[in-house]
Amino acid sequence: MAVEPTPDKRAADQRRSRRIRARIRVAVRFQDKTSLPEQTHTITVNAHGALILLATPVSVDQFVVLENPKLGQEILCRITTLGPNFMGKAQVALEFIKPSPGFWGLEFPPDDWEADRLEVPRHGLPEILGGS
Repeated sequence: MAVEPTPDKRAADQRRSRRIRARIRVAVRFQDKTSLPEQTHTITVNAHGALILLATPVSVDQFVVLENPKLGQEILCRITTLGPNFMGKAQVALEFIKPSPGFWGLEFPPDDWEADRLEVPRHGLPEILGGS
């Protein structure tokens, strides 16, 4: 007999916005002011963040600044997941502090990226930004 997931489990399994495979050039800045930004690219993107490759060691819940040099925009992100290594770089999932579908500069983003349909992540901001 199959066991149905609880409502909380179903909600956790659903994506907040559709992922798109996209190779977008980005730079990652770390809180350590002595290190240079790492130039890399995205693997997938959505209205809430991205999956990127990083050579610099990072940890879950670490905050970084992601820059889209093509648009001249920056956004604060939290590292949510560390994946397997690929060619000396780790797969790193980043979550925007606030959903920002326009950050990627996509001409035709998915319908579920509309601002009025996006959910804001539920986690504290780093202390340096006045959060908890």
